Amino acid sequence: MKKLLTLSLLLISILSLKAQNLEEKNTFGPRPDLRGDLTLSFGLSQLAHNDVEALDLRTFGNNYFSIGYTYPIQLGKSNFTFNGGLSFSFARYAFDSALTLNYAQDALGEGQVIVLDGIGEDIVGTGFVDKTKFQSNYVNIPVEFRYYINKDKIGRGLFVAAGGSIGYLIGGKTKIKYTEEEESKKLIRRDDFELNQFRYGAHVRVGIAGFGAFFNYDLSELFNPGKGPENTTTIPYRFGISFNLF
Repeated sequence: MKKLLTLSLLLISILSLKAQNLEEKNTFGPRPDLRGDLTLSFGLSQLAHNDVEALDLRTFGNNYFSIGYTYPIQLGKSNFTFNGGLSFSFARYAFDSALTLNYAQDALGEGQVIVLDGIGEDIVGTGFVDKTKFQSNYVNIPVEFRYYINKDKIGRGLFVAAGGSIGYLIGGKTKIKYTEEEESKKLIRRDDFELNQFRYGAHVRVGIAGFGAFFNYDLSELFNPGKGPENTTTIPYRFGISFNLF
């Protein structure tokens, strides 16, 4: 966790320094002169406070993608803007071993909880498991305050931002990719898997001319409290880069 957080902050710092040397024009060519930003974000998903060893993730393969629109409101004649909008996000988590999410009765037999099941012959037959993942999909309302270094370049110049978001779960799924008799196959199961129905978190960003870097940290648990594997309280976080389409 500390290493990845340090890497994220280093990425943001490097981008901030490089951005000071960029020209005012959009790095990726002309964009439509429309108010607001339509942004694509790509990065990595990780888990903090993970107290379940079996929930360990691969170093790579934990992908994050989001698409969203935000609208800026300049605060008076200052260097600050308030930005709010709507986004859809998709976070994938790759297991480090042949496991998948499944349902089971809780210890008191009064309800269901999520467990980590081994992937055996009952699922893949005589096949060999190549990859196993699960995914959480949310619709989000992000808000943030941005500070532009030059207020004459609001919407185009170098900025730093801090904010938060609240999201609502729109679905989850597990995916098992395996090889059986030299044939590649996959199994996909769509379910909520007791993923937290609502999530909320904080983020920081830095950007210029349609390009940026971000770090998001959820303040809510990945699973509904008391329903995750071994009652885990693990919390997701993400970091990566973003591009504005306009």
